[in-house]
Amino acid sequence: MFYAAIDIHKHAFQAAVLDLESGEVVEQRFAADRESLARWAEPWRGRVAAVAIEATTGWRWVWRELVERGFDVRLAEPVQTRALLGRRRSAKTDRLDARWLARLLAKEMLPESWIPPAQIQELRDRTRLRKALAEDRRRWGQRLHAYLLHEGWPCSRSNLLRPPGLRWAAALQLSEHARLQVDSLLSVMAALQTQLDTVDAELRRFARADERCQALQSIYGIGPILACHLLAEIGEARRFCRAEQITRLAGLDPVVDESGETRRRGHLAKAGSPHLRWALVEAAVHAHRTTAPDLALYRATRQRRDTTVARLTVARKIGKRAFHALHELELTTT
Repeated sequence: MFYAAIDIHKHAFQAAVLDLESGEVVEQRFAADRESLARWAEPWRGRVAAVAIEATTGWRWVWRELVERGFDVRLAEPVQTRALLGRRRSAKTDRLDARWLARLLAKEMLPESWIPPAQIQELRDRTRLRKALAEDRRRWGQRLHAYLLHEGWPCSRSNLLRPPGLRWAAALQLSEHARLQVDSLLSVMAALQTQLDTVDAELRRFARADERCQALQSIYGIGPILACHLLAEIGEARRFCRAEQITRLAGLDPVVDESGETRRRGHLAKAGSPHLRWALVEAAVHAHRTTAPDLALYRATRQRRDTTVARLTVARKIGKRAFHALHELELTTT
């Protein structure tokens, strides 16, 4: 029985095929392109039980190419894979990395990352693009705000992200040089807003047609855009055993230091998906409203700690509700 692994890099791939019976390892280094990957894969088609690749930049096209050729491809979780090496210092090379992945795969010890279905991966691409566009627009708004301050035209930064503020900036009586600067900044922001509107419209159409998004929107604080973000990051709820795992996936669980009778809870782990964490915290922003179901929890936590901790506490509850909403829907549709 053969088990293979490929260490993926930008310019070259390092492959290792382990013969479990003899312990022999066949190694090959080849260019990081489709033709070279196909030449390597062809002789092993039907002979390799599975192929391990690491969840690093560029894994998606490698996974697709191998799956199309009939290979069983496993995606290794990088942090957990490295943790299995322990703390001992040893050489780190592409050859050793490929060998290590192949051995873990053969021994059924490979920590695997979840590979989302095509629809979820495409939705994730769109939601993450939307978040990037919104962040870029905010950054350009900050540049505009700073420049107008230098020119003696103070204005709230939040106003410069809204149509009235943008019209005000466009109508200012400025010098020729300042006018060119401001118009350039406004043009970039307008272009980003156009793309943002296009993606938003697409996500709203998706949310209207998808019952999972509809289920998520039944949770207070979640609208169609946030529902798409949450669905894209959580994917299939059946891959989790407990609602608390959503909190861990989002990196919203606190670091715990326990020894004997002493137990301390520290800062957030932040070891999960920053995109999921952002979406849950955004949904918790509305917890201060009088109609919010978590108003009492929010106020009590804010009084005891502060606003940030109160919002994170509510975000954890929203994450658990999102899990239950998706899990119950999956149970009724399977």
